[in-house]
Amino acid sequence: MVQIEELGKMVAQVIFNRNNNAAAKNPELIQTVFENLKLDQDFLMTTAPDDILRFLDNEEKSGILRLEIAIKTLIESSYQQPKNQPDILRRAKELLEYLQTHDTTFSLERVNLLNEIEEQINS
Repeated sequence: MVQIEELGKMVAQVIFNRNNNAAAKNPELIQTVFENLKLDQDFLMTTAPDDILRFLDNEEKSGILRLEIAIKTLIESSYQQPKNQPDILRRAKELLEYLQTHDTTFSLERVNLLNEIEEQINS
């Protein structure tokens, strides 16, 4: 759980950097999060959501939390790749919708994130 908390802090730092014109530091932070989760953007883009969750669900049964961090990292990665951003955001939306239906708790933050992604895709 400590690792999940630390990864969450890294994602929060990436978002902070993006919102405060310090995004040059983000590629390294994004890569660190992916490495700690033992996956990469290609894996998230091409693997079935059930398989991603199974991969992330280790002995602690923390796959849902790890998947949420992976999705947020994928979203932030999209800002580094403007050409591929629409495809990355569509996939992030798909994974978030999967997460919403498979998590036992409702997350208003996820609903807001889904709305933001939808706006971004349609703009």
